[in-house]
This record gives sequence, C-alpha cells and structure tokens, in this order.
Amino acid sequence: MRVLVTINCHGVDASAEGGLALARMLDRGGHTVLVQTRPGGPVAGKALEWGLETSGPFLRKAAILTGLPPFAKLLRRFSPDVICSTRAEGQTAAVIAAPGVPLVRVRCDIRKPSSGRLWRYVDRRTDLVVFPSPFMLERGYEGERSGPVAVIPHPVDTDRFRGPGEVAVSGSLLVSIGRLSPMKGHRTLIRALSLLPEDVRAVIAGPPSQQSRRDLLDLAFELGVEHRLDLPGNVDDPADLISTARAGVVTSLGSEVVSRSGMEMMSCGLPLLAAATNGLTDLVGDGVTGMLHSPGNHRQLAAQAEFLLNNPSLAESMGRKARRLCVERYSFGAVAGEWESVLSRIAGREQFPR
Repeated sequence: MRVLVTINCHGVDASAEGGLALARMLDRGGHTVLVQTRPGGPVAGKALEWGLETSGPFLRKAAILTGLPPFAKLLRRFSPDVICSTRAEGQTAAVIAAPGVPLVRVRCDIRKPSSGRLWRYVDRRTDLVVFPSPFMLERGYEGERSGPVAVIPHPVDTDRFRGPGEVAVSGSLLVSIGRLSPMKGHRTLIRALSLLPEDVRAVIAGPPSQQSRRDLLDLAFELGVEHRLDLPGNVDDPADLISTARAGVVTSLGSEVVSRSGMEMMSCGLPLLAAATNGLTDLVGDGVTGMLHSPGNHRQLAAQAEFLLNNPSLAESMGRKARRLCVERYSFGAVAGEWESVLSRIAGREQFPR
C-alpha cells in the first residue's frame, strides 16, 4: 500500500510519536510511506533518522488555508491508497483535497474531540477513527461520531528495550522517566521515597517542563531524601538506565493516553508501579504486571514499592509477565499486524462495524 501519514505538530509530542510509530511500522512492513510534516522541523528530523521520506507543506491552524494547494499537489504526486492523520488539520485538509481517498484519523492525545457543523462534516467523511487505549471509548472520546472506531495500541520497541537478561540487578533503585511537569506527579515519588528504607534510591529522568530540577530538589531537601534522589535530565539511552532498576514508576496525575516510558520499562522486564489514571489502567494488570496506586497517594506507592523490594521473586515474576505482554501485544510486529489488517480493509472500502 501507499500510505500518507500527516503529522502537523510543532514538536515530537504524543500525536507525533503515534504518527511516527505508525509510519515506521508500515515502512518496515514493506509499504510505501510518506510523512507530511513541517520541513526541517523536529518531526521531520525524527522521521529522517528512521529512514522515512518526508514532505511539506505544514498544515497547522491558519496555515491550512495557504497549505491546501501544495497539499493537493502532494496528493497528486504521491497518489496514496489511504491517508492517516494525527491531527484535525491534516484530517480536514484530506477531506477537502482528497475526498475519494480513504481516511483514518489516529487519536494519540488527551484532548476532547472538536464539535460543531464543520467538524461533523469532516467526521462523516472520515472512514475510521483509531484510539490507542480502550479507556478513551469508555469515557466518550469519540464525541459525536457515529461512524466506525477501533482500538489499536501504540507500540514499544521490544528489540531495543530488552532488559538485563540473565544479569541480576542489585540494589533498590526505582526509576521514573518523564518531563518534569506537575502533571507527571513526580512529587508523589519523592514523598514516597521519604517513607522508604534508607537504602532505597530513586531516579527521575526528564527535561524541565513547568517546573525545574531545583523545584523538585527543594522538596527532596525538605523531606531529607536529596542524597537518595537523582535528577539527570534527559538520558541518551533510557534502556541503560532502566536496566539498573528494580521497578519502574509512573506517577502521572492525568494525561497518559499512552505511557511510552511505562511500556519501555515493562518491555525491559520491570514491574510497573503506576497511577491508576487513563491509559495506565489499560496497560498495567494490577497484581500481575505491576501495581496501581491512586494518583497522588504517596503512602500507597511507598507501601507497594517496599512490598516489591522485599519480595524479589514476586517482582521478577511480574517483570517477566510485563515483558511477555509487551512482546505479544505491544511489539512493533504485533501492532503492525493490526494496522495492516485495518488499512487493507479501509483501502478496499470494506465496511467496519460501529
């Protein structure tokens, strides 16, 4: 198939990650893929790093009007069998410029769907809307849509994130990876650390975002755990960091349509201690591949962490099950198979049940 993936994002956010992962999977599967995005931008850079072909124009907000003629020209040149759009701008442009080409909207972020007459028009001409997690349908993220929807998860690179193999992990290190945003709930982990034994350490890896490294260190100093907390910022290879840990932690207070870091830690064979919010409740089997805590409940998180650290055999069993789940359900091969089946049906104009 010839697949056009539209990613009209300024940076590599959740929507861009979803579109790039889809393009990469289809390219690996032998399909001809073109990524439409901002020339020279971060998304184009990531796509080129993965060997994906990219092209403008950039269709974002007001730029959609000036971008329609070159977008129509791109469609004539590439002649896609199906278009996959990660944002409303690309979806709308496809409806206007390519009314005869099958169209799939890929939802990858927490924002509620648009509404209104124009949006209903666009939605009626969209063949399928795909969500990455069942909770989005349970909470009405399909909005006013009456057409077909599907759930296909975001993948994790299980070849890259494999874990330490037969090497035993020593120590009592908890690892959390994510930008230093208040929404990520990193203060929950720092407060939990203050309730854990002195030999337990934590690493929170990620760039500043609405709060600084200093903000989190101030809390750690206040609680007397600054010597047990590491805030390294961005790490070049998360797999190396994950391989040194005994458990992964995701403390988000919201968002997490897709917990990329959670999936990476599980793929490395770590049990995941996760907040019971949004997509994390679909990802983590409570008591099977990890444990869920109420968002912001540092006492519950501390109790769960201490329990796992004191029961290494159980933690290792959960980690093995987490790894197996990622390979069987979330690997590139498994998710690509679902996408190829769906897109071949869409390209063939087969009808999907609502």
